[in-house]
Order: sequence, then structure tokens, then C-alpha cells
Amino acid sequence: MVNNIIEIKNLTKKFGNFTAVDNIKLSIREGEIFGFLGPNGAGKTTTISMLTTLIKPTSGTATIANHDLSEESVDIRSIIGVVPQSFSLFSELTAQENLTYIGRLYNMDAKEIKSRSEYLLKQMALFEHKERISGVFSGGMKQRLSLAASLMSNPKILFMDEPTTGLDPQSRIAIRELTEQLNKQGMTIIYTTHDMEEAEKICDRIVIMDKGRIIADGTAEELKHKIMSGHMIEVKLESEPKELSSELKKLPFVTAVEHSGQLINITVKRKEGVFFALSEFFLKKGIQVEEIKYREPSLEEVFVTLTKKDLRD
Repeated sequence: MVNNIIEIKNLTKKFGNFTAVDNIKLSIREGEIFGFLGPNGAGKTTTISMLTTLIKPTSGTATIANHDLSEESVDIRSIIGVVPQSFSLFSELTAQENLTYIGRLYNMDAKEIKSRSEYLLKQMALFEHKERISGVFSGGMKQRLSLAASLMSNPKILFMDEPTTGLDPQSRIAIRELTEQLNKQGMTIIYTTHDMEEAEKICDRIVIMDKGRIIADGTAEELKHKIMSGHMIEVKLESEPKELSSELKKLPFVTAVEHSGQLINITVKRKEGVFFALSEFFLKKGIQVEEIKYREPSLEEVFVTLTKKDLRD
């Protein structure tokens, strides 16, 4: 039986008349990588800030590893680690000095601090840089140091708030691999990101937030099939034809069409007989088809379908 390590009930946060998080209910299982997705201002960071005891809820409650959020914040802080969006360690200290300081905050003795910090610096490929001032580190090195700092107390739960934002591809891959390694060792990880591909690759389960509310919850596959009605077919033509969308939409099994150059994406109600019917359609039009295939919807398409295309501040 899988236990829920976090239980959230009717959690709400208001700033004046603005509701940042609106009465959310959620359970997070022990040992999973749990993803929070949402556009800017959706309430992801505010939710994480409440769960990590940085800000107090306006109403509602949560339990984290059986500790009450309102009554046992000190106990919660002792079992969690946090990797923030931006570097929040001391830029004037070396990598080793930063980890030593964190260790002292957790009342670790000198021997334990030395052993734990050296182990983590090696894991993060930072050991040879341990005496360098952290302020001169690259973005990827700073984020790996932040991850090391969050792990000094060997937490049960790790909160990672958009940890790969602004990093180069190599650093993003490194952070993602380290995250997966920690999870394989049994750590529960709460992961917020704007990167749909990243979320789909590493998260066991995902919620999508918008305007302070949870609007979808499930695995990436569940969300794709639950939200995107119908089946998607991709047709690649040998040459770019005239506009075909309006005529394709008249076919009884077609629900949506997107046409761009030689590529046409068609959403259909059913699979049976569709390839033959579409082939007949293009044959009658005298249009040569290079390829026709089924296509899985992407998590990004699900995200845009749910949150629309409006730009957010």
C-alpha cells in the first residue's frame, strides 16, 4: 500500500483582495516525483511557499509526513529540503563554507558536516571547486550547489521550484539526472517547472494549476487522453497545397484541423477506417500524400488546451 506523505485540504492564500491559491485539495504519495505545472501567476510558487512554511495559509490545512502545517512548522522544516528558483546562498562564501553554514543550522557536528558536505560536493561534481567563492560560479554550478545545500540534512521530501530555469542544456540534463537519482534512493520530490518535456520525462504524476486552482491531475498519459478528446492524425503532403482546413472539417469523423505548409494535423472521433477515408479524400483532390500516421498529443497541447493561449504577467 502506497502512503500519502502530503495531504492538502482546502488550502487557500490571499494577498489582500487577490486569491493566489484557491481552496486546493491534493494528496502526494511517498516516493514519487510530483510535478506542478502552470502559467505565470498560477499559484505554484505560493503553494510551495506554504508547504515549506515560508508563508502562512489564509485558511485550510496540510499535513507533511504526519506533521500539521499550522502547528508543527519546526518539525516540517527538519525533514524537508528546498531548491529555490534563484540562488539564495551566500555569494561571498565558498562552496564548502556555504554547506558548513547549512550544517550548523541543523546542529550537525563538525565531523558529520565534513563527511556530508564532501560527499554532496562530489555527487554534484563540485568537489574540485569547493574553495572557490560561489558568487563566481556559472548558473548550473550555483544550482548544483543549491541542490547540495538542500540535501545537507538528508531530507525525506525535496521541493524544487523551477530548478532548471535559465540553465544551459547540459546543466538542465545534469539537474534532471540528479533528481532522478535522488528519487530512486527513496526521496519524495515536489517539482515545479514550465518545461513540458521535462515534466513528462521525470514526473510520475502531474497537476496543472491556473488562477490559483488545480484544473487537472494525473500521469502525463492520463492527462493527454483525458483532456484531448479524439485521436490525432498527422498527414505530410509532398507539396504545399491550397487551404484545405474548411473542406477537411466537413468530413463527418473530423473534429479539428491545423494546417501548416505540407503538414496537416487532424483530430478525429474514431480510428476505424480513417486512413482509408483520408487517402480517398486526398486522391480525389489530386494531392500526393507522403506520410500519414497517428500522433500522440503532447503535454504542451494539453497545457495550452486547459490554460488557453493568453499571455500572463
